[in-house]
Amino acid sequence: MRSLSRRWFLGAATLCLAGPARAATQPAKPKPVVGAALPLTGDLSLVGDECWRGIQLAADAVNAAAGVAGAPVALVSADTAGQDQAGAAVNGLIGAQHSGLILGAGSSAFSYGASAAAELAQIPYIELDAPADGITARGFKFLLRIGPTTAMIAAVAASAIQARAAGQKIGFLFNTGATGGAIAAAALAALNAAKLPPYLAIGYPEDETDLYNTAGRLKRAGVTLLLHAAGPLDVLGLFEAMAEQGWRPQTLIGCGDGYALRESAAAIGPAFDGTLAIAAPGYRAAPAIADAYMARYGMKPRAPDSLTAYAGARLVLATLNQEGGDAAKCFAALGQMNLPRGALANGFGVAFDHTGQNTGSFVTLQRWRGQELMPEPA
Repeated sequence: MRSLSRRWFLGAATLCLAGPARAATQPAKPKPVVGAALPLTGDLSLVGDECWRGIQLAADAVNAAAGVAGAPVALVSADTAGQDQAGAAVNGLIGAQHSGLILGAGSSAFSYGASAAAELAQIPYIELDAPADGITARGFKFLLRIGPTTAMIAAVAASAIQARAAGQKIGFLFNTGATGGAIAAAALAALNAAKLPPYLAIGYPEDETDLYNTAGRLKRAGVTLLLHAAGPLDVLGLFEAMAEQGWRPQTLIGCGDGYALRESAAAIGPAFDGTLAIAAPGYRAAPAIADAYMARYGMKPRAPDSLTAYAGARLVLATLNQEGGDAAKCFAALGQMNLPRGALANGFGVAFDHTGQNTGSFVTLQRWRGQELMPEPA
């Protein structure tokens, strides 16, 4: 099991940077430039690349129709991998690349700095999927988030645990990063409100992947139902540790960046079967987009992240077109939308509250079966 390592995820992320071709037969209109701020290197590069693929598919769909204001939209990306780099990446998109609107995805930690830079420049920043509750709690005027929050994740976790709590000894394991820590705060509050406080709760640093001793503590405590909030590498770390300890809880519920990735299932193998995951809706309800993904990238989608990014980016680009390519008018129109659940390709509705959060987004309980993520009754 020690062969599972950081290299698995860094090697799995192959960035696709091809953009739409310029018409050669006549002068082209200036392309509206939309920036994408994502982690394209480092531990979250696979998640960032998956989100980038969803954004590219959305641009393909819009450009295959009318484009934006009669011209193909130009996508430009910037790497936010590093909290001190996120703001600089957005400043580069705005300054050097002349992006009038920024899409963010892939990391809560990097979203804080990226959205702050856009706010300072008074450029609309649309977060597609980074879930930390605090991102939209800062009173920003140029920020909207289309995807779900850690409070939504925690509510589904509490409901799933409540339905399975009889006779179980509950444990909670989480990394203390921006996403894992935010899930932990919301989940502990939700579990306490449901009168299901964990018997044992353990936090660990975000970059910690050796969880052998931690798994030993959970085993000795007799934990039978474990909630784990994790990124890609610490999902592998937990399964390595459980194998070495000769232990696994009866029920394992995972949330965070690592538990919805097909690469996690492939790396861990049959031991991953039966694992529950809390994530945004997957591709089972969007076969046409799954087909477009396969046609463009030659493989099945790797996670729901790309579908979440697709749905949000498609909404933004279509609205930008309706507003004649004017980013400020697009932002204002998005903020006033009220669309029912099911309006977006992944099932989301659209209704932004006073903080800029889309209250029509949601997460669901899912289960891994044969390296496929399947819907699971809550």
